[in-house]
Amino acid sequence: LVFLFLVGLKDNIKGIAIASGIVGSAYILTIRNPNNYFGFYLGILSSILLGIQFYLIDNFELFFVYFFIFIPSQAISIYTWKKGNKQDGLSSELNPSFLSFRNFLIVTACFLLLFIADIFIAREVSHAHAPQVSLSIQIFSAIFVAASILANILLIKKKTDSWYYWFIFSIAGIILNILYKDYVTVTLFVIYLLINSEAGLMWIKKTPKENYGWLKGK
Repeated sequence: LVFLFLVGLKDNIKGIAIASGIVGSAYILTIRNPNNYFGFYLGILSSILLGIQFYLIDNFELFFVYFFIFIPSQAISIYTWKKGNKQDGLSSELNPSFLSFRNFLIVTACFLLLFIADIFIAREVSHAHAPQVSLSIQIFSAIFVAASILANILLIKKKTDSWYYWFIFSIAGIILNILYKDYVTVTLFVIYLLINSEAGLMWIKKTPKENYGWLKGK
C-alpha cells in the first residue's frame, strides 16, 4: 500500500494519502469484529485524513462525505456500542442482525431517494462551477454518497445489511476514481472492497439464525 501511494502522487498529498490508506485499512480490519468498537477511533482519524486529502485535490463532495457523514457516524457508533456493552455486560456479545422485511424495503427506498436527491443537489450546487463533469461521474458520485450514509447508519445499529452498502460504496469509489483518472485512490478503494467483503462475510457468520430478518421472509 505504501509503495503504491508513493507512485504518481503530488507532493502536497503524498504523505497524507499514505497515512489515510494505512489508517483506513486498519479501521475496517478492526470493526469487522462486531464486538469491537475501538476501531471507530481509527475510523475518525482515517476520515479526517481522507477529508483533508480530498479537499486538497478540490473534491469537495467527498470532503463533505468524510467530515459531515463519516466522522459524526463513527462518534455515535462509539457511544452506542459502548452503551450496549455496559447494558449487556462486558463478557456478553452484541450479536448483529439483519433488517426486518419491512425495514429492508424502507432502507432500499431511502437509498433510491438519497441517490436521486444527490444528483439534483450536486448538479445545482457542487457541479455548478464545473459543467464539464459528466453524467456518469454524477451518477456514481450519488451512489457513493447514498451508500456511505446508509452504511454508516446501519453500522451504528449493528445491522449486517450495512456491509452490502459498504460493498456498493467501495465499487462506486473504484468506478468514480477511474472516471476521475485518479488511479492511486482507485488502489485504496480496491483494498477497501477486499476488506469490506471479508468483513461482511465475518458479520454474516456471526449473525444468529434467529436474527436473519428479511432473509427469512415477511
